[in-house]
Amino acid sequence: MDRSLGALTALALLALAVPGAHADDAPLTAGHHRTTLPTQQPRAFTFARTIPGSTLHVALWYVGAGDSNGEGVRLSLGTAPGDERCGTGAVFRPTLGDPAPLLSTDVSSWTDVLDHPCVTADRLTVTVDVPSERADRGRDATLVVVEEPPVSAYSYDLLPEPVSPPWTPLTPAAPEPARPGQTYDDAPVLADGTYALTLRPGRTAVVAVLLGWDQTLRAQTGDPAVDVDIRGPLLSLSEAVKAGGHAQSRVASYRNRDSFDPTVTGGQLAGTHYVLLRPPGAEKVRTTLTLATTGAPGDGVPNYLDAPTPATPSATSTGSENDDGDRRPLLAGAVAVVLALGALALRATRRAGRDRGR
Repeated sequence: MDRSLGALTALALLALAVPGAHADDAPLTAGHHRTTLPTQQPRAFTFARTIPGSTLHVALWYVGAGDSNGEGVRLSLGTAPGDERCGTGAVFRPTLGDPAPLLSTDVSSWTDVLDHPCVTADRLTVTVDVPSERADRGRDATLVVVEEPPVSAYSYDLLPEPVSPPWTPLTPAAPEPARPGQTYDDAPVLADGTYALTLRPGRTAVVAVLLGWDQTLRAQTGDPAVDVDIRGPLLSLSEAVKAGGHAQSRVASYRNRDSFDPTVTGGQLAGTHYVLLRPPGAEKVRTTLTLATTGAPGDGVPNYLDAPTPATPSATSTGSENDDGDRRPLLAGAVAVVLALGALALRATRRAGRDRGR
């Protein structure tokens, strides 16, 4: 069966004033929207569906104040402000000794009950609660929004169960210089290869890699003391393997959303994946990062229903570093979600409403 691969779902978002919540002055736009974390009361946004039966995915990320016994925020999705029936997400963790933690959580309306309000409602409401850490209130934040077309139950049953390949160490090549970002907005998009990086203490280094359906990503540093995470397009963990200095993502598979393991659900979409690197100690670390994608889109590409013709992702870029360390952000804020033509499976047991902590 032919399935054409594409990128970037049709996204449409509108911010409206709702009772008991504060709405942004500017409407939410396709892809990602800059906002601020609420200070006194939750902030609500209303999403108007453009595709009947679509799945709404929303991620929230921000750079926390740091050095806290516990900081975080709660994100919910429903049919009214504060309603959580379609899903909840939360991040809450200690950040002692971390001056600029990169924090994120996500939520999805996915459910396999055909007549559930999360499937049939024309509008859904995203609610951002007041942060637990006072120092985070009012801080800049970004909402990432994807509207995904549905697939039929028949098409879902045809999708194979994803099987992650075993970890195989990578052989570094001659490294190219690259300058990692510090957030998801300024992360350079890198291709397979080896890169020379400088990691600074107290900062998270971020690079991006485009990953298609049925593909997996391996990331390996030259220093086993470096902590490596891989996150999917919704910024949640996608890790089949994680050890000192390296990690391997889950196979990008639609079926991953049916899991209760947050390191599996992070691999539920193809698109831009992120490699996060944190150096040990208080010293600057110069190391290499080798990236390799394996697999090719095949039987695991979902057949979406009523999907608009997707666009093809743009070319790959790398970040550069000059002598004084100035930043040259490339593809800032890109959230490329590679989706094929097709739609959502509705089986027998509802999976929406899972709490996910990041």
